[in-house]
Amino acid sequence: MLEEQVRYLVLKFLAQVYPSDLSLQMIEALLYDWRVFITQDKLKKKIIKPLVEKGYAEIVEIELPAHTGSIKKLKLTAKGRALLDGEYIDELIKEV
Repeated sequence: MLEEQVRYLVLKFLAQVYPSDLSLQMIEALLYDWRVFITQDKLKKKIIKPLVEKGYAEIVEIELPAHTGSIKKLKLTAKGRALLDGEYIDELIKEV
């Protein structure tokens, strides 16, 4: 199914910047480059939420200067890195 492949792509994007993180907007833009057109709401619910629930990624909230708000970023965890390294298989993720 397409969602499993998109989850894999998101983990691969995060692995490229590991140990840093990516904003949800950047992930959406990277998926767009791969011709994956997805709303931010669906990205959060169908792609990111399962990754966070399984412990493959974590959401980091970054406070912006001058109290103008915050942004949410996604960061790969050690468990997500192990999954990408092939230490185990999860049906939630399907390699592209």
